[in-house]
Amino acid sequence: MKKYLLLSCIITFLFTNCRKNIEDRLVGKWKLKASYRQRTFDRDHFTTGYESGIFTFFENGSAMYANSTDTLTGYWHADNYSVSNFNSSSGNTDNRQLRHLKIELVNFIRNRFLFWEFDDFNFRNTWRTIRAVEYSLSNERVYEFGRE
Repeated sequence: MKKYLLLSCIITFLFTNCRKNIEDRLVGKWKLKASYRQRTFDRDHFTTGYESGIFTFFENGSAMYANSTDTLTGYWHADNYSVSNFNSSSGNTDNRQLRHLKIELVNFIRNRFLFWEFDDFNFRNTWRTIRAVEYSLSNERVYEFGRE
């Protein structure tokens, strides 16, 4: 019995300590691959002006965007949060877990500012793609980043 208890404690310890959190998975270099407004039946693609460069997220929370002509520096922050919605038809409250991502970058000399605040994001393709979403009443704005 003691052997099984010890074995289960060791396995639990290994799984909880080897799991990466959100911040660890975001650290690295990312390129903006696509940006579009998601509608009911189609997508309306748009350009942001940041498709040509690389976003770098550092472990300490600082961030940088660099392309051939410009560099912006600042910070990033990601966290989990819960949203509760009352469903009037069922009379129940629905709870959803979302991930918040905030990117604030500036270049004061060139007077360029980038303030993106995503309401939710998730990883795809075995952690090699980020799909970040800004929710609004009429449609969602989706940004897809690929790991470099």
